[in-house]
Amino acid sequence: MGKFQRPDPPKIYIYHIDHENDRTYTENVVEYLESRGVLWRSITLNAEGSRPELQLCLDDGATAVLGYNSQLDHSWLPSGSFMAAAEQHGITILQWILDHPSSRWPEFHSSTAANSRFLLNSEQERQYFQTYCLPGALTRTMGGVGPNRRSRIATLTRQSFMRRSVACMIPLNLRRVRSIAQNDEAISAFEGPLADAVHDAIASAQYDLIGSLQSHVTAVLAGRNQSVSRQTFNSLCHAVEQSVQTFRRLKIFATAQRYPVLIQSNESAAPFVQGSAASLATNVAMQLTLAQMPLCRAVLSVSSTTDAIHDRTMNALNGGCVAIAEDNLASRGLLKHNINALLFRYHDDSLDECLDIVCNQPERAYEIAQAGMTLRDDPRVRFGQFHNIIDLAQPAVEFGVRAPAGFR
Repeated sequence: MGKFQRPDPPKIYIYHIDHENDRTYTENVVEYLESRGVLWRSITLNAEGSRPELQLCLDDGATAVLGYNSQLDHSWLPSGSFMAAAEQHGITILQWILDHPSSRWPEFHSSTAANSRFLLNSEQERQYFQTYCLPGALTRTMGGVGPNRRSRIATLTRQSFMRRSVACMIPLNLRRVRSIAQNDEAISAFEGPLADAVHDAIASAQYDLIGSLQSHVTAVLAGRNQSVSRQTFNSLCHAVEQSVQTFRRLKIFATAQRYPVLIQSNESAAPFVQGSAASLATNVAMQLTLAQMPLCRAVLSVSSTTDAIHDRTMNALNGGCVAIAEDNLASRGLLKHNINALLFRYHDDSLDECLDIVCNQPERAYEIAQAGMTLRDDPRVRFGQFHNIIDLAQPAVEFGVRAPAGFR
């Protein structure tokens, strides 16, 4: 019998465009991979689709290549499609869809169940993808992009908390994958019965913090005895998701404007904030937002799906802030209202109560922040389900082998 040989360690290439958000996500992934002894290399992609830098992972025999949204799908080598070349080389392509798949799947053109595996942020989004985007594809959930090192503080004391200059940071953009106007135009473009179905689904979903987005759309279509293609269903869900998020964010602004809080958004939020007790900062970069969280007593954020906790909420816990989050399905599994976080809904005055605590009751806020900070190393917060990056990058291998030259 031959001598047993340990398998080579996995090598995961992370390719991303030169955008601050993508660089931040990559920092989080790298922190996890290093904690597991996985070899990695991060490479910035050219802005255009011709990306010869991808040849390196093919020549090096990478275990897997990770990209965000449709960036790898849109990549080409001098020899042709990168997706096809990676499949020929037996390299696993992992594509992490960071937004609701209804908004991103129409961008994909070269991805198949054979040449790609997909990471989604939540189980609802994973099930949506399996049903309405690419049935039969290998998929896993990530639990969000996770907290970042910039928001993490060493310790939290009462004195330092009381010195924090911002009562509450509310970083919520009104413009997301598309603007409010663009979304309204998309709804208007539907034929009459479908436009009516969208409006009904929006009304049904806007206060629901437990059910999935698709459940509202399917219920409305069934009630109208309407059947649509997967492509049309994606378009309907995209419009509903965008509208629901806009409704919720405007509801938050309407309440927050009565308090001395800091709202961070894009310029389109100005009419809803100007002349109020709240202040507005526009187009603040992600990494600056993370770095400034330890200056805030509280951070308020929302999720695009009811079964996920947003990374800004995780970063709030990381920075010793009071996490103000929706009273949704995911929050109920981790956060306890008025104990380690503050939870709110959209149909009552619960958000008023949350903001009153962080703005006017600093001692109570400190107690909640202190309890919340103990959650930051909870596996559900620290790295979520990042292990699925490795699980999808089969074959399974041992970890901890020293990296060769050029790899970290």
